[in-house]
Amino acid sequence: MEVYLNDYLVNSSFLVLFLFTVFSAKWVYNFTTPYCTFSQLIEQKNRSLAVSISGYLLAVTIIYLSVLSGPSTGLVTDLINVAIYSLCGMSLLVLSRVINDKFLLPTFCNTKHLIEKQNLATGFVQAASYISSGLLIGGALSGEGSWSSALVFYALGQCLLVVFAKLYDIITQFDLQSELKNQNLAAGISFSATLIALGIILFHAIAGEFVSWQQSLTLFAIDSVIAFLCLPIFRLAFDKLLLPSISLDKVIAENNVAVALIEGAMVIGIALAILIAL
Repeated sequence: MEVYLNDYLVNSSFLVLFLFTVFSAKWVYNFTTPYCTFSQLIEQKNRSLAVSISGYLLAVTIIYLSVLSGPSTGLVTDLINVAIYSLCGMSLLVLSRVINDKFLLPTFCNTKHLIEKQNLATGFVQAASYISSGLLIGGALSGEGSWSSALVFYALGQCLLVVFAKLYDIITQFDLQSELKNQNLAAGISFSATLIALGIILFHAIAGEFVSWQQSLTLFAIDSVIAFLCLPIFRLAFDKLLLPSISLDKVIAENNVAVALIEGAMVIGIALAILIAL
């Protein structure tokens, strides 16, 4: 019985810390954005912003759980370390938002479309960029590596997100940013799912114990190649084999949300299968 009570005490401590982390995340979000989230959510009923914030909170949760999964050195030390790493992860997540806003969609003003136009497609893309970045940050901060290795692999992951966004624009027959500006929800869902899938695969490349630069960089390179090959190939297979009577790019450009949802679920499923297989 005493053992069980001790387990409950430990688990309750980390649950309280998680609630504190979420509260801190909310404060950081409000402090680093130029708009009033309360007004937008309650008075304006802004669904686009709600989707974006949901992605942000999921990303914070991913970071917290990734840090929590590290090796234990005692309850008090673990609580302090998890709190510090989670707060650092939130700082990197804010940095990721700036990077993604500037480079994922360089001709696109996310704030304008989120707040002024309440563009739901933009909300999904920003939520996905939070989640994919949260996976990168969580992977970088987990394990037993140093701060320098964590920052290096976080930076590499962020660069690959930007590069993959460019690749996505090349392999699709529609202009992503134009479709998002036109509030094409199907295009937003398709791109968002691909970003999350890439984040899942790169999480495997970054997470785990740091042994040496050579070994870790090699694993990262292999997983990156797998992601860059498998995700476009799957998209082509989905188009030609699962839906042979239609053009995937065409129906997405026509804002067919039903097809985009199925494609999104499948591409994330493929990424999870790759994660388990590797």
